[in-house]
Amino acid sequence: MQRLLHIFILLLLLVPVEAVAQYVEQQPNDYYKRSIIWEKKPQDLDYVRETDVYWGRLLWRIIDVREKENQYFYFPESPEGVRGRKNLAYVLWDAIKAGEIELFEDDELKIPLDCQKVIDRATRSDTVQMEVYDDYGEADYTTVFVPHEFKSDDIYQYAIKEAVYLDRSRSGIQVRKLGLAPMEDRYKVIDGETEYMGTVTLFWVPMQSYQVRALFARKETYYRENLVQLPTWEYAFHSFLYSSFITRIDNVYNRSIHDYLTGEDALIESERIEEEIMNISWDMWEY
Repeated sequence: MQRLLHIFILLLLLVPVEAVAQYVEQQPNDYYKRSIIWEKKPQDLDYVRETDVYWGRLLWRIIDVREKENQYFYFPESPEGVRGRKNLAYVLWDAIKAGEIELFEDDELKIPLDCQKVIDRATRSDTVQMEVYDDYGEADYTTVFVPHEFKSDDIYQYAIKEAVYLDRSRSGIQVRKLGLAPMEDRYKVIDGETEYMGTVTLFWVPMQSYQVRALFARKETYYRENLVQLPTWEYAFHSFLYSSFITRIDNVYNRSIHDYLTGEDALIESERIEEEIMNISWDMWEY
């Protein structure tokens, strides 16, 4: 009996590896089993001691997804995504529907916003007046409710609130992202023509929240031509894989750049603030 057991074990060892591997279940669209991305954990936030911070400012930036470097924020446009990868708006939308993250009304992150309220806002029904005819050919009007689904098509910008500071224990200027907000363009049909009504901030997401960081850590985005080494949204934000411009810096008047400058002048002011912050960093470390 013992000899038969030894023979059986020997036969198992002689089975080719390929014969065992072929029983590993694969996804129809993958050539190997993918699991690493779904198990990723977010990076721990650096501990910052109050006594080590000796200079700091608050910045508000805009990421415009129409810029070439930022187009991966906008694509793919379909809610289903591509190979598990979705644009940022749908990543947030799926998390909101699942109740996975907190939302806030304001950039101070002090006024909580119920996820169901956001869902109701985005999926509210529109009322449309339709002309109908009876059996005698006479026209009448009736109100029809047209269900509305959330779409990322009109989300062209994201606002980011940052804290920039100098820490005695670390070299160089440090950046901590505090909040993120998708901004949607609104339109209205007037006399058969579509007119732009303005851009509204939908909600604010706390970027320091573990739930938000965990969400971004396990969601891939498309930044470079390598499907095996796609960055996560956490990495994209941490490594600044996007272009942006400053729209506001904390000030005594509590106003944004666009409150006193417009057009090219506003962009020049944004660049001036950016350069000023970098100069402050260099000057402080020099002395």
